[in-house]
Amino acid sequence: MTTTVAIAGLTGKFAQCVASVLQTYPDVSIRGFCRNPEKLPECLISETNVEVIKGEFDDASAVLEFVRGADVVICCYFGSPEVMVRGQKLLVDACEQAGVSRYIASDFAVDYTKIPAGALFPKESARIIRDYLASKNVAGVHILTGGLMETFWSEFFGCWDRNTQSLSFWGTGEEKWDLTTYETAAAYTAAAALDKSAVGVLRFRGDRKNMLEIREIFNEVYHAPVHLVALGSVKELYKEVQELFNNNPGDVMRWAPKCFAYWCIQPEAHLGDALDNDGYPNVQPTDLKRFFHSHRMEDLHRADQKLGYRSRATRR
Repeated sequence: MTTTVAIAGLTGKFAQCVASVLQTYPDVSIRGFCRNPEKLPECLISETNVEVIKGEFDDASAVLEFVRGADVVICCYFGSPEVMVRGQKLLVDACEQAGVSRYIASDFAVDYTKIPAGALFPKESARIIRDYLASKNVAGVHILTGGLMETFWSEFFGCWDRNTQSLSFWGTGEEKWDLTTYETAAAYTAAAALDKSAVGVLRFRGDRKNMLEIREIFNEVYHAPVHLVALGSVKELYKEVQELFNNNPGDVMRWAPKCFAYWCIQPEAHLGDALDNDGYPNVQPTDLKRFFHSHRMEDLHRADQKLGYRSRATRR
């Protein structure tokens, strides 16, 4: 019997990673939803088990068409608060109307379930949608992965400076980071999507390292030094984040990276040790050393740009 997995936001990198993994399972049909299907790679839309529905995130009729008949819906939206909140609420409402039993929310973050209510957090939509799902006749699935490794090394995040070969950090350098690659997160997401018993909050991790350990592994793999640059205390980091937010709360891209970095090193937002990795032994998580081995040092800053759908032929 074929399982239909509906993926909202299919043009996104993470969504395409999930689609790639789903193609490794038998008897799976993928239905994608996006505004611009022409942006999808030809190797994805040409797959015989892939259907694409075109529509805007706020087009209720298109959203309902997209979810109808699906066994599970995965949201991979990434955008404005309107997209992340209103767009997801429309998806959840459509799932309830169409009788779709499970909805995987667009979370993929630190453990926001333990962040105090009212605290500044760039993915506030995650908390809103979790509460919204609790009021609906649709089971919510919330996949938490910590920081994504490719994003950690990107210019957007601001930790890694490839020109000076330095890592900037706040705190003592001994604060632990929960880190997971896109593809590992996608593999666990696909596995959970096909597991009808998977509901509630699931926590998956690829590795857990502090800046000192990251430097050591970097040196071991690349045989190159990394300069650690201390920027200040964790308290000073949050003060800076708060100032950036107060100056222009609408400019999320300005304050979000530092705010997310703050929560990545806060103990209360760590994934903890009670992980769900062992529930899916077919998934082999990528640790930091393996991640380094699969990327040239000069390409680390753009590792996130090379993500996307991998065809069946490419995976062989």
